[in-house]
Amino acid sequence: MRGEVRLGAAVLGLCVAASAYASPATYPLENVRRGQTGYGMTTLAGTKPERFTFEVVSVVHNFLPKQDIILVKSDDPKMQVSGFWQGMSGSPLYIEDKLVCAFSYGFRFNKVALGGCTPIDYMKKEGLDTYRRATVTTARGGMKTVAAQPAATMADWRRLVPGGAVDPQAALDALGPSRKNWLLGAPLPEAVKPAANDDGQVMQASVPLSVAGFSAPAFGQLEKMFGDSNIVPVRSGGAGGTVSEGGPTKFEMGGAIAVELIRGDMSAAAVGTVSYIDGEKVLAFGHPMFQTGETYAPVATANVHTVIPSSQSAFVMASPANEIGSLTQDRQAAIAADTGLRTPVIPMDITITTASGTHTDKGNFHVELLDNKFLTPAIAGAALMNAINYYLPDRDDVTAKVDSVVRIKGAEPITFTDYLYANDGAGSVMGAVRGLRVLVPLLMNPYAPVTIEKVDIKVDLKFEANFGDLKELRLPGGDLVPGTRNTVQVLMSTWDGKDILEDVPVDVPATLAGSIVNMEVTAGDSAKLDAAPPVDLPSLENAFRHLLPGTVWAVTIYPADEGVALDGKLVRDLPASALDKLHPQSHTQRAAAYKPIARTLAPAKRVVNGQTSMLVRVRAAAK
Repeated sequence: MRGEVRLGAAVLGLCVAASAYASPATYPLENVRRGQTGYGMTTLAGTKPERFTFEVVSVVHNFLPKQDIILVKSDDPKMQVSGFWQGMSGSPLYIEDKLVCAFSYGFRFNKVALGGCTPIDYMKKEGLDTYRRATVTTARGGMKTVAAQPAATMADWRRLVPGGAVDPQAALDALGPSRKNWLLGAPLPEAVKPAANDDGQVMQASVPLSVAGFSAPAFGQLEKMFGDSNIVPVRSGGAGGTVSEGGPTKFEMGGAIAVELIRGDMSAAAVGTVSYIDGEKVLAFGHPMFQTGETYAPVATANVHTVIPSSQSAFVMASPANEIGSLTQDRQAAIAADTGLRTPVIPMDITITTASGTHTDKGNFHVELLDNKFLTPAIAGAALMNAINYYLPDRDDVTAKVDSVVRIKGAEPITFTDYLYANDGAGSVMGAVRGLRVLVPLLMNPYAPVTIEKVDIKVDLKFEANFGDLKELRLPGGDLVPGTRNTVQVLMSTWDGKDILEDVPVDVPATLAGSIVNMEVTAGDSAKLDAAPPVDLPSLENAFRHLLPGTVWAVTIYPADEGVALDGKLVRDLPASALDKLHPQSHTQRAAAYKPIARTLAPAKRVVNGQTSMLVRVRAAAK
């Protein structure tokens, strides 16, 4: 209890300190002239901003749509080795002791410290707007918490499924093959892209993403993920969080600011510099991260380790320290934060169990992810890949059983079991973990906001090649017997090139007597979804609950007749007269034609890869 009182007092103290910070006087852009000199504030190491001098080179009009920039250079000894660097963006510049702009754009391969800065008036105009999203008051020392993120739009959904149909199967298929890495298939925010092959002649805005606790393969995926944006992953250290011993507990102009994407046992945070403070309102960067408008994520103070004077483009190494606010705006001229707000995060627990002979190891990772419809799934995937590669980096045959649970506010959890094999190490199995793949269509759904409360992943890894590739489907009796359980044979190729036959049961409904059907055999986690097209969020969530575990055979019979999906529910075995009346309206959301199926599940002895199917005759009913 005493600790809670101290924490509450500390939070309250942060609020008071932030609100006491008076806004600085500003210098008008129209008075800026070539040759004027001034000073800037930035953090080269630690947490204390330092002063450096600069000279105005020119004012570049309409550098961006309806936005000018001030071109500046510096011959200050502090800038001679590194020049201006990535992470310095947002550093406030003063003329006559009045704030005029924030450093924001630099050149690659430049020989002198030369770059552009964003006039403060543009930053204030874009960053201090009223927020559209509602906030609710919590008991955290009177701190306000951002409400759940709004539902995605139909345009967001079409970025995932270009056809636009709200089809859960199509949404998962859009992420690519289930046994491949889906990270790069998930839609990310349309970031402001740097110029390609600019050979250093174009001013750019680059944001260093300080990454800690990531293995080389997972770090490489982050580089690919943000390859088309101005986010540049760099290795750093520290995990951030709500409380950090010795770290700064308030923002100051010229100090480092970190936007946290993931924190905990691994971390990734976009780092820049604070430009302007007015009470609880904070402006930084002088340029966007993704230019996504009103956007929420935890923001923290940061410790700067050093500036790396790269010959291509120098960058800062920094670690997030204390969470003391929330990002609110990500716009062309600036990002904005509010120290009186807190934004929710999504806890994710990863448990890895590995077995080799008689020895078993178990490890755990706990991370917190930002709640964002674009970034959360991809960041979660990178975290899982990193955890798996840490505990089992071996490039060898591995079989994995993965249990995943997605906990959703106000609804039953969605659970999955995947049974996977890879011949090049455990990291390759990550792409089939449906507990992560399903995050994309859930967060991108056009019906209603989804609040994901937690994600749990349990991975059981074994060094073995216990798999079979499907080759052929055989029917010993030549046809199927209606109204009873039949047995079919599946020919598979194993890891050592041998062919094996395995008996798989299939139940044939009596109603199919005398018909010709298509019979498909596959693993449960590769079987087509058997659910009606969703019409709202509950029916979408329910559709994902129909996805099958990967530890079973799924034998599916597709008959020639039709059923109806009515208001998100399946209506089977309707008489022909009813189908005829509904068919003209089947293009509507309320009633749609549906091809019914009969499905039999049976335990599988190994990981099943691929699928096979054949047309089969069902015997006529006995007279």
